[in-house]
Amino acid sequence: MCVAVGNASAVQDSLVLEGIVLEGDSPVDTASVILHRVGPGGTGEVGEVTVGPGGAFEFLLPSVPVADSESDVYFASVEYDGVLYFGRAITTLEQLDSLYVVQVFQAQEVPLEGVLLPLEVRNLFLEFTGEEWVATDAFIIDNLGDRTLVAQESGVVWSYPLPPGATQPELGEGDLPPNTVTFESGRVRVNAPLPPGGRLLMIRYRLESLASTIPAPGRTASFELMIREPAPPVLVSGLEFLDVVALGPGTPYRRYVGSEMVDVDLTLVQTEEQGTLPLEWLALLVTAMLLVGGFFAYARPRRRGAAELGQGLGREALILEVARIDNLLAEASAPEGRSGILERRAALLALLRDD
Repeated sequence: MCVAVGNASAVQDSLVLEGIVLEGDSPVDTASVILHRVGPGGTGEVGEVTVGPGGAFEFLLPSVPVADSESDVYFASVEYDGVLYFGRAITTLEQLDSLYVVQVFQAQEVPLEGVLLPLEVRNLFLEFTGEEWVATDAFIIDNLGDRTLVAQESGVVWSYPLPPGATQPELGEGDLPPNTVTFESGRVRVNAPLPPGGRLLMIRYRLESLASTIPAPGRTASFELMIREPAPPVLVSGLEFLDVVALGPGTPYRRYVGSEMVDVDLTLVQTEEQGTLPLEWLALLVTAMLLVGGFFAYARPRRRGAAELGQGLGREALILEVARIDNLLAEASAPEGRSGILERRAALLALLRDD
């Protein structure tokens, strides 16, 4: 079935979005697909179709997608087994040459307290602000199964301990909706559905001292600790000092690494008063900077927040968050409930226009 939106034209054939809904490798025979548009001229649902034989669906886009801030962006969503899934954002006409896939999964409810999931990557950045240490802690949570993990009512899907003494925890950029991440009893708690694969979570918190214990329960495939200079010399149990890297001009970090870690408590012990960068580390830093022509570009994790909602939100993350808000608006009937949602939606659209 094809939903035609807009006037017929000579380019209609090139504006057809052909897609399929798959559960694993198998087509889904029963599902509704919604096409969303986000752009300077407006945002919302464009059309809805039911999948045909073999999970196939089609939409006729009302405008030509162009990769710039003035163009409309399109994407499709499917609710399946109680979980909402999104396809990739369509930002260029060339993307319509390929089959558009919305991947869905069966849902599996987890125990009330959630489950312990392995971390594919954990990157912890520590920086002294003059009064305290600010930690930026990025996790890639890995669901190795073939089902989407969902929480029970009032439960969580996954939780993880913060370092003892951590204060002012807050959500940073990432793949999870802001209203699905909370902090309670010294833990970060996630109740968002977690499909198979990796999901990025970034949080920030404060530490009174660099001398800290960093819990790392379960399996962590790759752990990197980055301490910004100048900083006191420390001994880090459980990780190996690798080198000094610069994440930008004048921002050197000591880099400690570990791999295939299981149920580890990392301990940072300060060994001297704060002083200058040790000579051997300065030599490593100079060598690294010369090799890469100025600084070593280290890949920081991406996305999400927005005004508090999110400085640094990626364009696709903004688009998906607007789609989630559209779903909330459809469910919120009380005016007082809708006003807050509309304010959030307007802020996101402003960020999208400025992106």
